[in-house]
Parts: sequence; structure tokens; C-alpha cells
Amino acid sequence: MKPILILSAGLALALAACGQKTEPAPVEPAAAAPAATGDMSGMPMAASGEMSGSGTGAITAVDPAAGTVTIDHGPIPGVNWPAMTMAFTASPTILQSAKVGDQVQFDVTVKGSVAEVTDIHPE
Repeated sequence: MKPILILSAGLALALAACGQKTEPAPVEPAAAAPAATGDMSGMPMAASGEMSGSGTGAITAVDPAAGTVTIDHGPIPGVNWPAMTMAFTASPTILQSAKVGDQVQFDVTVKGSVAEVTDIHPE
């Protein structure tokens, strides 16, 4: 055995013998800024009800099977979002008109953790 493992095992046994519990050190939460790949875990979401806003950006992907359009967008003040690239749900009508590479203006509605493009127009 390596000395570090022996020391760690010995310390754990000693603390257990004293009747003390060993607990892992608390872990600091990750930064609140979302990744630019569509990870919205750190983004403020509408806890109840909904939020809406408008943005501009470039379409980077359209996935009719998943019902999503991915937009590399600037800040959207109406929903308190910084610039990022993310996938939005969208109706089949919007998906049919969306083309990769298009620069667009769009409206988004956020309900809980679901962000839906409700209107989209080429710039």
C-alpha cells in the first residue's frame, strides 16, 4: 500500500473509533453563466407563468424530427439572457421557414425550462 492510502485509512478508522462522522467537504456550486452550447442550467427561468422577449441571431441548425431550431443569438433582455447558442422548440411552420445561415429576428416565450420560438423573420 502507498503511504497516503495508509494514512487516509488510519485517519478514517481513528475518526470512526471516536464516534465522529466523516463528511466530504462542501462543493462550491458552478458559476451561474451558461455554456455557449445551449446548457441553460444556470439561466433564470420563469418559476411560474411565463416570460417573453425578442432577439436577433443566426440559425445554426434546424431539426424537424426534434422540433427544434438552434440560434446563435445576442442578449435577450426580456428573459434576462446573455448572448449564447441554444436550441429552441418551434412549431412545424416556423421550422419549415428556418434556414441554416439565415440572420433572423425572433420572439421567444419561456415557460419553466422550455424556450419556444413563437415568431421568426429574416433580417
